Amino acid sequence: MAHEMYLTFDEYKGRGGSALSLLEYPPVEFKCRKRIDYLTDNRIQRMENVPEAVKFCMFSLINVEGKAGTEAQLANPTVTSYSTDGYSETYGNAISASDAQKSIDKIIHEYLYGETDDNGVPLLYRGVGGYASV
Repeated sequence: MAHEMYLTFDEYKGRGGSALSLLEYPPVEFKCRKRIDYLTDNRIQRMENVPEAVKFCMFSLINVEGKAGTEAQLANPTVTSYSTDGYSETYGNAISASDAQKSIDKIIHEYLYGETDDNGVPLLYRGVGGYASV
């Protein structure tokens, strides 16, 4: 069974999500879902239901991506200093792609560690035995 979304916009809002609008939500959800799919070898897509741990993970990832992700920083850079005399602003740079990926991967590993699919295989298993390895 393939899941169109791991966390719907209504579920996101119901959990207190406010970083994204209905129009901004789908591409961010898609990006976060695809990263989880990569690290779990698409095991969640083959599950009957999306586990709560995955929903909580998605909520956290979407908040990070919506507020501080690379695209969010490029669209709305953070002001790191401001001067009123000569009017000058300094904007922070977007975090590097590798730093962003490390942060996202850390969240995924924290939330999904120990979680298993419908067959009892750990979601984060990437070893031998017919499963992809990194």
